[in-house]
Amino acid sequence: MRRLIGMLLGCLAFSLSAILIHNAFLLNDYRATASDQKIKILIKPGDSGTKIAQKLYESGVIKASKVFNKIAINDKRSRSISPGIHEIDLKISARAAFEQLLDNKRNRGLFGFKEGLRKSEILDLLLKSNLVKGSLSKSIKPHARFGTSNLEGFLFPAQYTFVPGLSADDAIQQMINRFDLAAKASKIDQGYSGFTPHELLIIASMLQAEGDEQDFSKIARVIYNRLKIGMPLQINATIDYAMNLRGKIRLPYKSLEIKSPYNTYRYRGLPPGPIGNPGQAALEAAVNPADGQWLYYVTVKPSDTRFTKSFDEFLVWVSEFKKNEEAGLFND
Repeated sequence: MRRLIGMLLGCLAFSLSAILIHNAFLLNDYRATASDQKIKILIKPGDSGTKIAQKLYESGVIKASKVFNKIAINDKRSRSISPGIHEIDLKISARAAFEQLLDNKRNRGLFGFKEGLRKSEILDLLLKSNLVKGSLSKSIKPHARFGTSNLEGFLFPAQYTFVPGLSADDAIQQMINRFDLAAKASKIDQGYSGFTPHELLIIASMLQAEGDEQDFSKIARVIYNRLKIGMPLQINATIDYAMNLRGKIRLPYKSLEIKSPYNTYRYRGLPPGPIGNPGQAALEAAVNPADGQWLYYVTVKPSDTRFTKSFDEFLVWVSEFKKNEEAGLFND
């Protein structure tokens, strides 16, 4: 009998402990994972997990900061919480709040752009994002090793996290800093085969504008081969840049005569500056050209770019390109 009573008392004590633990958990955390009510939380660069937890608690997102703190300490993804204004649901569990902070779609401070965009296009996107304040000053320049104050080519295509209200100078400087890392990784900052870092950047920008990534190294070789024999580069993308055009498959002959230093049909050698902002692959291809004696190339159809050293073969492929163009293969 005593044993039975002891067992019952033991079960009762265990049940009470479980209830106490369960209630204590509920007291420290909400159970909901989503809510129709939302609030904007500003995460600044350098905010610690403790600081973020405090902001969430004070804003009414979580019930207690210590639960979120424990999650942040034990989940290495917490390092990926980016600065910006995050839209987070109110009165949700600490785990749900943590996951929402990792959701980039909820962060108004994210800003990114694709490879090949021009400086003017990037600045326009930045202005429309409403993330920055003020105008760009003349004090922001590329590294002195490139010997230019023109920012074209130095705004590295990537995803950035900006706290709304950041100055335009600080935003652009971040892009230049990111470019410096890419330049070092690709080694264009060291020069290559007698070409300066700035000349290599110009070449990389043409690669980015002219072809698909899988053809970058071959186009680079064509450029070097043409430069070696003094042949005009005849890069259509440089004329697009001079005329501020986009997406022209074939240029009218009249445009080939424009008096611009970016007209690589009219003037030999490299244009005076980059024609856009290249990505990592184009930078690397500029200093790692493929082996070949090619002097000509043409994109016969999407994803089919052909290379040759024979002008006659090139003309045959140009005819094939024209037929495919008329058939609408380049309309998409």
